[in-house]
Amino acid sequence: MQTIALFDVAPAAPAPTKRRTPLALGELPVSSVPAAYDREHPYSPPARTAAVIDHRPGDLFPPLPASPSAPKAWGAWWREQASKPTPDFLGLETGDVITVVGETTATVVSTCRFGAVVRYELPRSPWATETHGEMYVTARNQFGHWYR
Repeated sequence: MQTIALFDVAPAAPAPTKRRTPLALGELPVSSVPAAYDREHPYSPPARTAAVIDHRPGDLFPPLPASPSAPKAWGAWWREQASKPTPDFLGLETGDVITVVGETTATVVSTCRFGAVVRYELPRSPWATETHGEMYVTARNQFGHWYR
């Protein structure tokens, strides 16, 4: 007797992951945001810092202006300037697999002028309800690990 399946469920092939190899020390990434080095750590310098240091200009964006201190003005600055989506952040693109400090593997979820949002797996725990965490990364150390 032959049965008819309502759904043809085949295991989905895992999506290919892009793993970035860290750039050599002293090599600035080609990026849509400005790039600079500080003690062997690449980062995107803000406007006040970029004015006084050597840096590689961004392909699409100038250095991020300083944030205002007033709460409403800061919110507008965040929405209109800092969190503006970019194609990459210091060479990181959505879908890249990187390591964050502590050698935790993380996947880049999105990029903006301020940094890149990454998602990483949390350790399993009987009392934890979340399986993943998210954080911004804004710089990379000399060992290739990203951090904020």
